[in-house]
This record gives sequence, C-alpha cells and structure tokens, in this order.
Amino acid sequence: MSRRHLQQAAQVLQGAGSVVLACHLNPDGDTLGCALALQAALEAQGKRVLTLSSDGVPEIYRFLPGADKVLSRAEQRGFDAAVVCDTGMPERIGQAQEAVLSARVIINIDHHVTEGTFGHIRIQQPRAAATAEIVYRLLKVMGTPITPHIATCLLTGIITDTGLYRYMNVSPNTFRISAALMEAGASPARIAEEVFERRSLPSVRLLGRALERLQQEEEGRLVWSYVSYDDFMALGASDEDTEGIITQLRSVRDSVVLALLREVKPGRVRVSVRSRDERIDMAKLAERFGGGGHRMAAGFWVDGDIEEAREQVIGALREWMHSSTSTNPQG
Repeated sequence: MSRRHLQQAAQVLQGAGSVVLACHLNPDGDTLGCALALQAALEAQGKRVLTLSSDGVPEIYRFLPGADKVLSRAEQRGFDAAVVCDTGMPERIGQAQEAVLSARVIINIDHHVTEGTFGHIRIQQPRAAATAEIVYRLLKVMGTPITPHIATCLLTGIITDTGLYRYMNVSPNTFRISAALMEAGASPARIAEEVFERRSLPSVRLLGRALERLQQEEEGRLVWSYVSYDDFMALGASDEDTEGIITQLRSVRDSVVLALLREVKPGRVRVSVRSRDERIDMAKLAERFGGGGHRMAAGFWVDGDIEEAREQVIGALREWMHSSTSTNPQG
C-alpha cells in the first residue's frame, strides 16, 4: 500500500455521485465496520450510497450506526464507484458481485495476505491489524471528519479483528488509531459489551457443546473442537452464533494451534484455524483447502460430513505442525 493508492481512491470517491459498498460473506466486525464507516462518510457528502452484505448483518453487529440500511441484494447497476472491504476475491462478496462489477471504478481495500487481487485500485496492507486501519487512513486523506458514528464503526473493526488487542497482529499503529477513534467519540467498552457480552441463549448453548467436545493433542499444543449440523438444528442456532468460540479455545493452557469445525449444513463444514507460533503459517495451510487469511488466523471450507472433515482437517494440522516446526526450528 502506498499513499499514491490512497490518493487515487480518495479522488475517485470524491468525484463519484453513486457508490456501492460490499462486505464479504459471513460478515465480521471488520468488513461491516469498514463499509458502514464509508457509508456514513460518503452520505455526509451527499452521495448516493448502497451497502450490500449477502449474508445480512449478524445480530451482534446490529448496534452499528447505519446497519439498518444494509441490504442483502439490489437490482441497481452502473455505480460510479464500488468499494470492496476486507476481501480481495470477488466470489467472496456473493450476490453483491453484479453491482460491484458493473461499477466504473472498483476499489479493493484489504489486509489479508493470501486473498486474490481484483479491482482498478487495490489498497492492500497485510501488516494492518484490521482493514479498518486502512479505511481510517483513506478517510484522513479524503479530509473526512471522523464523527462518533464513523469512529464506532472503525473501532469495532479493530477490536473484533484483534480479539480485544490480544492477537499478534496488533502494532503500535493499531493503538494510535484506536486512541484517535476514542477521541472522536467511540467507546471500546460499549463495543466490547455489544459484541462479546450480549450472546443469545442458542449461542451460549452452542459454546457449551463445543467446550464439551474440546480435544487437546500433540502434548497440548493442538486444541480443537466442533459443532455439528444437528447441534445447530437442536439449539435453533446459526453459524453467526459460533462467533467467539475459537477465542475461548485460545484460553487452554499450552495451546499453540487451534481449530474449530462447524457443519453449517449437511456435507459442508466451515473451518477456522489459529496459530500462536509464527513458524506455523495458517494462511498457507488454508490455501491447500482453497481458503485463505493471515499467517496466524485463517479459514476454509471442507466438503463432507463432520466426521470426514474432522479426520481430514485434524490430520492435516498435525502434519502441518510437524513439518513447520521441524523445517523452521526456533532459536
């Protein structure tokens, strides 16, 4: 990422009369926070703005200002500009693809190291802890006032993508931007309460199922669990209710590699993986399954039932841990 790319994007957005903003599938706080911050900024400039999220807005993020304006799909085409937040892969924006690809100029803003690249202007910074950090810089280049609403959206992106500043992606710049957003009116306490402390009853019960099944292998270094499709049906839960479960797995002493498998529909399992050891690159492992992400946090999908997925994924994790640490010894 260079200042030139930020300036190009700023010029396009300032000259656009209509803009479509797209979130990725299974939206998290970063993609939604970025899109809603841009939505607020561009609407304040009198532009026609449409924000799309094919999978809607999860309950825990509906407190975000402007979340009620997000649509899952739209018929409008021919926007002056499109901005895709937090993914570099057009297939990851679902039903928003047609609106985005019809735009005159496509801007891609992302911090994932493995994501594909598309768009006329690509602003990518893998060192950023969250795409929200990049959007903050873009808004500053545009000369946009950071209102309390914009600040809340961006700080939500940072807080959720850093796990409350606990992950290794956090940098001094993350705290500098967070401080600026707090000074602009964002409340980290309120964000943390909304996202982490207002779980639905089905989500709490789903967490209980995952914790009951927790397994620890490889001398405690590999920790994993799963929830099945039957669990979702029995508890009246959805995939968004799994938010935060893998964070609970991180609390297990001696854990280095973590995995959570969710059979969100029959024959389709979504996998999230995490690493505390920089030698064990989760992004490269995810790529083997057609997924992607960061060195320390990634995700992918596996076809098959939960039993087949467990055998395939956990076996691959064991092998990956051994090969990564044997070829890259510490010290």
